[in-house]
Amino acid sequence: MAELGFSTYVFIERIAANAAALHPFPEHNVALVRDALADAGFDITLLGPDAPEVGEGVYFQPEPFGDEVMGLLADALTLRGIGAYAYALVDSSLGGDLADIALFTRVGDIFPRHGRHILMTRMYIQRTPTGAGNKAVTWAFGSPADLEEANRLLSEKFDTEPVTDPRGMAAIEIRHPEFAAGTAEPMVLLDEIFQVLGAAGFEGITMCNDPGQQAQG
Repeated sequence: MAELGFSTYVFIERIAANAAALHPFPEHNVALVRDALADAGFDITLLGPDAPEVGEGVYFQPEPFGDEVMGLLADALTLRGIGAYAYALVDSSLGGDLADIALFTRVGDIFPRHGRHILMTRMYIQRTPTGAGNKAVTWAFGSPADLEEANRLLSEKFDTEPVTDPRGMAAIEIRHPEFAAGTAEPMVLLDEIFQVLGAAGFEGITMCNDPGQQAQG
């Protein structure tokens, strides 16, 4: 039986009002992503020390663009044989208090409902000088079917909050009260997520936004 899913996946997220990052998995297929988008009339720049063989892409416009543009990028890739998911932050901002991180939602109309256990996970950390206001939250993105399975696994150990829409699960928010309480460091928690997902055959892209630790990222 043919294996579900694609050989390449891309996760798209906004990095500025007029720019979006494209994170491919595996990274060495980034040139395929560039060529597929060029075929659809979109130009991206490849970044990374080993680009254009390995790296990530950036889509840029001179003026700010709406979230629907990221959806168009994802749709164009999926239609050309590259599984793509685009995400937008709804009614919020990544700056300041992590309590302001309200909700990530999927944008785009055409995306794979089933994947190959490929997820993008990103941890957001806020540290305070005293530690009293420390906060950490991890988001997981991927296909609805993969997220359903991942949430079943993660919810046994973590405080998870799935984000759903009429087309299936769109993302998983994983809260980390242990960090706020001072009983666990973020990298330990992230490793525990890896262990849970890795044991079930999940792989993919992992990132960490930690303004207080410049060596991490």
